[in-house]
Amino acid sequence: MVGKMLTELTEQNFEEEVLNSDLPVFTCFTTSWCSSCFPTCYVADELARRYEGRIKFVRMDQEKVPRLSAAYNITVVPSIILFKGSKMVQKLPGYQEETVLKELLDKLSAGGEATMNVSEEYTEKS
Repeated sequence: MVGKMLTELTEQNFEEEVLNSDLPVFTCFTTSWCSSCFPTCYVADELARRYEGRIKFVRMDQEKVPRLSAAYNITVVPSIILFKGSKMVQKLPGYQEETVLKELLDKLSAGGEATMNVSEEYTEKS
């Protein structure tokens, strides 16, 4: 289920909506069968209200975007990836507490680096 503030993306509009976005982007990879994805989307929807106009919030069904899921090594759902200036700056696998997300988003929206030790290193696959 997509929250009211979350835009659902496909592989066709990912580049335009995420990589070419003027705003930092909170991207949540989920699936329809994932039990911990619903609370993640709920938290993301609440955060989208708080950061409206400063951060874009989107959702992607991991099973409907196989190329992107492979490229970003999405092996756990939910997974959250934060993008800024077309680059991935943070990857958070699994459910994340709202306080952790707020801390990252505060840094990201203030122009700082949104990094913590919980991320996985990312290497783009060609």
